[in-house]
Amino acid sequence: MGEFMRTLTRRSFLIASAALPLGCAANRLEVGVAAAAALRPPMTGQTWRYAKRDLFNGALLDTQVDRVSAVDRTIDIDSHTEGDITASTSSGASWWRKLLGHPKSAAALPTEIQSPWGMVLVDPHWGRVQVYEPSIPLWPATFQPGWQTRINAKYRSSEAGPSLPWSQTMKAEAWETITVPAGQFKTLRFVNVIRFVDSDPGRTDSVRQETVWFAPEVGRWVVRESRGSYYLDDSVDDTQAVESSFRWELLSWA
Repeated sequence: MGEFMRTLTRRSFLIASAALPLGCAANRLEVGVAAAAALRPPMTGQTWRYAKRDLFNGALLDTQVDRVSAVDRTIDIDSHTEGDITASTSSGASWWRKLLGHPKSAAALPTEIQSPWGMVLVDPHWGRVQVYEPSIPLWPATFQPGWQTRINAKYRSSEAGPSLPWSQTMKAEAWETITVPAGQFKTLRFVNVIRFVDSDPGRTDSVRQETVWFAPEVGRWVVRESRGSYYLDDSVDDTQAVESSFRWELLSWA
């Protein structure tokens, strides 16, 4: 994630986290949904297109496209941004973007590598690419509310860097029917809580939290919300720094 950060006290961060908005998606809790949902297998050419938004204010930051580029011993998912598509419209938003340094150009993003399907080995999701030892799950192994697991792994953020601890709890909470721009989907909502040692030695007590709405038929998340916090090692007060926090919402898939 970017280096921009906001500061919150411990109390205000917890309150803000509990009150995070769900944006324009509409959710409906499902009771008694069968857990035998079929998981879409990976195939070369599968794509998912997402709107990437600021989690706190809902501002659209980018449109990201993920595409399966290889299915072999590993599943490789290439990603890129589409850049600023509003520049071609007549809306006033395009003028504001120009004044603020936009439009953005399309850009390639680092490749995600799974080995096997559903287990991420190379993960660009958190801004700096992380390589896990061993691979860790991207979604629950069993599509059943109440399922949970604890993962204790190591990760590297550079080839020459040290292996650092990564402790993650994943818990499936409930089936929900959720409506996003791509349509309506039956999803399993699960949460991740991650405690880890940051590769930046100046950061301590690093925690990341996610809420994910995963649609087995899509083979990927319909909505993913990620946020994190840490303390500065040389901070003179009890002030928590907050990583840039994002929400990805499915626009289309194929």
